[in-house]
Amino acid sequence: MYISRPAKPQTSTRQRDAERTRAALLSAARTLFSTRGFANTGVRDVAELAGVNSSLVGRYFGSKQGLFRATLEQVINISPALLGDRRRFGADMVAALLDAQDAPGPLAMMILSAADPEAHAASVEILQLQVIAPLAKWLGPPDGEGRAARLNILWTGFLTNWKLLPIQPLAKAHHSSTRRWMEAATQAIVDEGET
Repeated sequence: MYISRPAKPQTSTRQRDAERTRAALLSAARTLFSTRGFANTGVRDVAELAGVNSSLVGRYFGSKQGLFRATLEQVINISPALLGDRRRFGADMVAALLDAQDAPGPLAMMILSAADPEAHAASVEILQLQVIAPLAKWLGPPDGEGRAARLNILWTGFLTNWKLLPIQPLAKAHHSSTRRWMEAATQAIVDEGET
């Protein structure tokens, strides 16, 4: 007598493959959008780098714009940084900026894609939703949103002059005086609300 065994569920294997494919597409998109920009990156380029069929971009993200948005949403998120000790925020944030291997990645993506109206709008919206708004709420009154904007200006200015348009004095970003200045400037903005 032959007893058939129940088939193993394929959903978990398919789910893992889908997650791997999605992750590969996001990783490839991050690399290309941060080095070529939105206009000079094609769906086929992303799929080729990810090692998958280009039709999967549409399946997972709807369009190149959807892929750009999903990539930015993945790489821009300040919330984890807001979980630490408020008194050490300046030191912790500067350490995160200086120690990140791809520190300009998200910034490069936004700058290189600014010429495309849809990519620009997505960049501004995601920056507001995932950095400025949570940071402003965490900072609180007075002027949480203004202080969040000033912190963003400080950090993006530093990253731009360190990685994207490097100026000689920042060639050694781990230089102790630059690090101390960034920590103090960041912490001063955080502490403006403390009296």
